[in-house]
Amino acid sequence: MEYLIINVEEKVVTSARFELSRRSAILLGAASFELEDGVTLADAARQIAGGLNGSPRVVLCLPSHLFAQRLVALPLTDLRKVREVMPSQLQGEIALPVEELVLDALPAGEGHFLALWARKSDISHAVDLFREAGIEPQVVSCQLFAWGCLPGIPEECAVCDGSALALLAGGRLTFFQASDTPLTPPRISATLSALELTGSRLPARLTLVGTGSAALAGSDGLVLPAEQLTVPPDTGHLFKNEATFQQLAGLYAVAKASQAGALPDFRQGELAWTAGDALTRRKLLITGVLAAVFIVLLFVSKLLQYSAVNSDINSLNKSISAIYREVFPTRAKAVDEVSEIRGEIRKLAGADTSSGFLDILKKLAEAKGTTINGLYEAELEGRSLRIKGDARSAQAAGEFKAALAPFMSSAELGEVKSRADGTVSFSLTGTLKEAAR
Repeated sequence: MEYLIINVEEKVVTSARFELSRRSAILLGAASFELEDGVTLADAARQIAGGLNGSPRVVLCLPSHLFAQRLVALPLTDLRKVREVMPSQLQGEIALPVEELVLDALPAGEGHFLALWARKSDISHAVDLFREAGIEPQVVSCQLFAWGCLPGIPEECAVCDGSALALLAGGRLTFFQASDTPLTPPRISATLSALELTGSRLPARLTLVGTGSAALAGSDGLVLPAEQLTVPPDTGHLFKNEATFQQLAGLYAVAKASQAGALPDFRQGELAWTAGDALTRRKLLITGVLAAVFIVLLFVSKLLQYSAVNSDINSLNKSISAIYREVFPTRAKAVDEVSEIRGEIRKLAGADTSSGFLDILKKLAEAKGTTINGLYEAELEGRSLRIKGDARSAQAAGEFKAALAPFMSSAELGEVKSRADGTVSFSLTGTLKEAAR
């Protein structure tokens, strides 16, 4: 699936398009727009929309200082239920009314969740701006919420990009602090020390990522050893050099988190993305109309078939009536000519069959002589004759078979079973000669 990630910062807007699958990741293109010399965010949005083709999933990442967080403990495991109870959980604990906020949450491990929120007005303003530019985002989030998916990031570390500081525990975000001004080493150290005083366990290192963190590398006064995140070997095909990695690593992490369904989305409630629903409804409407047209055509086709068959039946009945009048010119008009003709045909067939079968039985009686005790079953089907009977001996059954030769073209003696008194039962099958019928 293709993802278009747009990251908005105070002075620069960066966009990158990735194609992600389970086994591969491809960087399709990237662009950066400086917000200076009269260039506004709306101008940058229009330029991004102007170069857009296809239908990627658009994810808009807003500056981190627009979001706030609080760690809460809840006896729940379903993130959907956590989102439902979050407003009542935060009511009265934060300065702003929850009605003015958009909330989401991230699992922080051990029964804890990181509650996240932003002002509805900030989210709706950004959505309206990009919608008017012709590139409405489907998801609104923040880059730092995907830092756990940064390539090569340790599972236990503090992360800083120069404007936000976050803690990762087990690869999950457990704390962040954001500012609309660059973070300085003393401020970072003060924040980490305050966390340590509250009982939080500090990680062993501070990982720096992004172009805004370059000034912090090698700075004195940090309570943790700092090291710059570098390009992992397995992502060298995505990021051709270190500068590209520092600029786009966060956007790649957002795409990975979105693909995994782990990225918080602040387009919820009245701000929810509905363009996809409207498109789905249009597709369903078109499908419904096509299905209705198909049903109407099918009904018309069956109606035409019925009319044609009914016309053929009426024509056939008329022909039978004409034949009836020819065959029985002296009879009065019958109620059902078809049934009466069928009855006459059955009578004629029955008479012929009965007469022929009686002749065959007579010939069998003449052929059996005195050595055949009796014939208890005879069945005639076309020219095939099947007989079952009793004989004084197996030799007598064979002699009876030979006696049938004058009117049977072939005869075959079946199983011969002996009895205790010396008699046998036998079966015989054969084909009548044409003259015998």
